Amino acid sequence: MQRADILIFIIVTILMIIGSVFSYSLPTFLEMRTGLSQYHFVIRYIVISFFGMGIMILLAYLNTDKWFNKIGWAILIISSILLVIMPFLPHSLAPTINGARRWINLGIVKLAPVEFFKIGMIFFLSWSFTRKMGNKSLGEELKQIFIYILFLGFFWFFVVAYQSDLGQVIVMLAIFILMLLIAGGKFQTIGIISAFGMIGFIIAIIIKPYRMERIRLWLNRMSEIFFPNSDTHSSIISNGQIQQSLNAIYHGGTFGTGIGNGIFKLGFLSDVHTDFVLSGIAEESGIIGISIIIILISLLIYRIFKISYRSEKKEYQLFAFGIGSLIAIQFIFNALGVTSLIPLKGLTVPFLSYGGSSLLALCIGIGMVLMISKRAKL
Repeated sequence: MQRADILIFIIVTILMIIGSVFSYSLPTFLEMRTGLSQYHFVIRYIVISFFGMGIMILLAYLNTDKWFNKIGWAILIISSILLVIMPFLPHSLAPTINGARRWINLGIVKLAPVEFFKIGMIFFLSWSFTRKMGNKSLGEELKQIFIYILFLGFFWFFVVAYQSDLGQVIVMLAIFILMLLIAGGKFQTIGIISAFGMIGFIIAIIIKPYRMERIRLWLNRMSEIFFPNSDTHSSIISNGQIQQSLNAIYHGGTFGTGIGNGIFKLGFLSDVHTDFVLSGIAEESGIIGISIIIILISLLIYRIFKISYRSEKKEYQLFAFGIGSLIAIQFIFNALGVTSLIPLKGLTVPFLSYGGSSLLALCIGIGMVLMISKRAKL
């Protein structure tokens, strides 16, 4: 048995170093406004990063055949239970923030079960598709997939209804479709799932006025960009966060303003260390900095997909593909969102956004990929 893929570990470590730098630089205004220490966010990011690196190293050394399924089932079961019981927990444990209950307050840390559920879902699909997918008629395959949709839809309902986080469900549905395709699902099945998913997406938008407003503002912006002489009201969107995001990216130029010298993080662009971290990085490091990040993320995804392709066991192939897809989808969705090419989904940027649950969940996923890499013919 060969050693775990050290290149993946190196790339993830570099990304977390970059994340720690901007966890110090970007939240400056928030720390001053709330009276927090200037090291409040960076210390927490570094502590979580070291803990996550420890998890990756530990998982990389474990015996794949003995521990992979045990760890996968543990993540799925625990995160599923937390996701379901969270709406019924007392508000001291699961506070309502901005109308949603997304975190479980454990004192020193806040845990977002949905981040771990995504890893558990990828494991479940890799385990189940390996055993259930095969040469079936379209009708038989649709019946099989319907059971999956019912099972996962039960948990997705809690994410949408109680956490108001449609973006996470869109990510999970996209991963589901991609993994189904790789597992051998028929294109007709995927087309039907996509159609019903689009219908569900439209319904979820219509029943929530704030989502409709977000779509309307995005359409106004697209109308102004592509039809500058059209009858749109720019005043509606001129002071929005997307406009400030674009201003920050433009202000950074090619080489950026320099680490710590950004302007738009000073109260103009909220959530600059989380949802809009790419905008903050673009302002301070410019196109050069963003290009380096894109290269690193692309290399990471390529390496994970290579492990997927070279793994002999189908279950390992699907899991590695799912983790690579998760990283790719979240990065692409966030990048398109902060540049106004799609409505912003509020998704974290893998390894760069401040957020302990997202970082730890991704470290677990990468650790399991490193475990798999020992069995891949690289």
